Amino acid sequence: MGPKAKKKAKKTPLEKILDKIKKQLEKLEALHEKENAIVETINDLIDEAQEDDEEYDFDKWEGTDPD
Repeated sequence: MGPKAKKKAKKTPLEKILDKIKKQLEKLEALHEKENAIVETINDLIDEAQEDDEEYDFDKWEGTDPD
């Protein structure tokens, strides 16, 4: 005789619902990580623009605009 195959225990309705909730939470966490990455990228772009703005000498252009 060979080894007996283990039967997979049936999930209760509550376990099925909990599994669905867990899957949705995983999706939400993945979305949140993407949102954080986007916010970080935007903040980096803002910081870069502010640094470029600080390095640019606007005073040298003073008085060159026609009135």
